[in-house]
Amino acid sequence: MNTNHMPSIIYQHMAKHHIQQFAPAWIKLEYDTATIKEVGGDWQHYFHKQPEIGSELHASCEILFGMLPITESFELPQVQLIQNQYTDISGIRHQNTDWVLFSDVTAHTLQMQQYQQASNELVLLKGQLKRTLNRYVGEEVLDRISKGDLQFDVAGERKLISTLFVDIRGFTPFNERHDAQVVMQTLNDYMDCMLPPILNEAGMIDKIMGDGAMAVFGVLSSDKEAVYNAFTAAKHILSSVKKLNQVRHSHDLEQLGVGIGIATGEAVLGILGSHDRRCFTAIGSHVNLASRLESTARVGEILVDAKSHQLLGEALIPTQLELKGIGKVTAYSCLHDILVYQYDI
Repeated sequence: MNTNHMPSIIYQHMAKHHIQQFAPAWIKLEYDTATIKEVGGDWQHYFHKQPEIGSELHASCEILFGMLPITESFELPQVQLIQNQYTDISGIRHQNTDWVLFSDVTAHTLQMQQYQQASNELVLLKGQLKRTLNRYVGEEVLDRISKGDLQFDVAGERKLISTLFVDIRGFTPFNERHDAQVVMQTLNDYMDCMLPPILNEAGMIDKIMGDGAMAVFGVLSSDKEAVYNAFTAAKHILSSVKKLNQVRHSHDLEQLGVGIGIATGEAVLGILGSHDRRCFTAIGSHVNLASRLESTARVGEILVDAKSHQLLGEALIPTQLELKGIGKVTAYSCLHDILVYQYDI
């Protein structure tokens, strides 16, 4: 492996993992692109054939779709690129050069899975954790976790799922116009409309992002059930928001709307993060699509992608959209009137 041109930070990383027998490999990219410039190390641990110079890296490594070009350093621990093999992937930007580093951590991961399984069986017996889980997963999911039928680990699992994004429209200007305590109470009121329908339809709340949320459907159910659950949750969210807006209107309080995006596709489900801080999440190209659909949706609108529409079989209105970072797509719209009075927000 020629390391003469390799920056010291990259060389030290590679040397450390070589000593630890992690079979390191590296790919050097054209700056600020996903184009492969050089390949080195034990690449056969991570790819069925050597990635070609001049090709796009995410064509050989789909898990990196949406993460290239590198804008800031990242770490994807214990990803399953090849069946029954686990890989740590690091992206490093160093002095106008982008590097993606691979380390085979299969033995370490299998050992940690055994430790984690034993730990989960003990921890899940405690009521405190059950109460914590209940905030983010529905009763059906929680019941399966408690029985040991569903376990989340660092390996990652490929599965066709539906992802839902929901966001409160006009919340930023609302925030700027009102006292912080009023803003917090209003946000909690709308979250009470947005989150329970997700949990009631066997959804999992992946994350809450300020005035919005991301949810995953299909951890337990089939593909078609996942889409149906996501769409049903979306309709219930809009119904709940309309009821809240009716109450707020009767008290002469400002109303806010929500927009929702749903997309379906293959994703990797698992535990993501650095070695000392991890969280459950889903990674896949359709996740970004769902987010873009949500940001495009009007107040009271559910926008679903073509895959979701095909599985749903609902009579929705097709619309052509130009989505940032994605391009032209056909989406399908379901619009509900959720504002009692049309404020200028």
